[in-house]
Amino acid sequence: MSGKYDDCLELSEKYQETERLLKASEKESDSKSYFLAQASHDLRQPLHALRIFAALLADTKLLPQQKNLIEKIIAAADNMHDLLNNYLDLSKLDYGGTKYEEHIFCLHELTDKLAEEFSMISICHHKHLHYIPCSLEILSDKILLERMLRNLLTNAVKYAKRKIVFGCKRRGNFVQIIVMDDGIGISDTDLPHIFDEFYQSGQNPENKKSGSGLGLAIVKKIADLFKTRIRVKTQPGQGTSFSFLLPAAKKKEA
Repeated sequence: MSGKYDDCLELSEKYQETERLLKASEKESDSKSYFLAQASHDLRQPLHALRIFAALLADTKLLPQQKNLIEKIIAAADNMHDLLNNYLDLSKLDYGGTKYEEHIFCLHELTDKLAEEFSMISICHHKHLHYIPCSLEILSDKILLERMLRNLLTNAVKYAKRKIVFGCKRRGNFVQIIVMDDGIGISDTDLPHIFDEFYQSGQNPENKKSGSGLGLAIVKKIADLFKTRIRVKTQPGQGTSFSFLLPAAKKKEA
């Protein structure tokens, strides 16, 4: 009997030690995420100044070689700015620094703005964005939804051959939002990992040179906050679609 009591006591002590180690690990992870968020935030200010100074230099009289160099500096600064934004977003989502604040708003207030912006970006990349507008009201966090859609649209522009589709439609008590491209698609090998942090597909070496591998990881974390699931449909060589559902706002009773 004494032996069984000792075994139970030992198991209890091991359980408590495991709990202590898990809490310590979570605390350490939160500290790292908080530090990364603060560092990313602090680095954005001098980077912003660098971008402004480079833009001012670009407007002065320069030799073609000098102008080309300034343009490369601006492009590098823009990439670094996007990277820091991704680090900041991911860190805040990890340590709980991002609050989910839902309210009712008309979806087109957000999607019209994004469609106009990404239409211009698509044209610059010799691609076309087809926008399907809607005037539905939803219950969600507008700021987080914008970040989520920006990442999905950036990804679509990056991988599309010629066309991106962006829009939404009613699905019962929900609104479905979709972002689709006609790009290279996602292989069976890559598909299980596309939402992993820092994961980059090896399918396209040109695309691997740019990007941090954080965009879709942020999309997944925001979707988790929304308590929704990202549905991914893809065919190698034909393209990929990302879609998810958000609750439609209930109509006010007369």
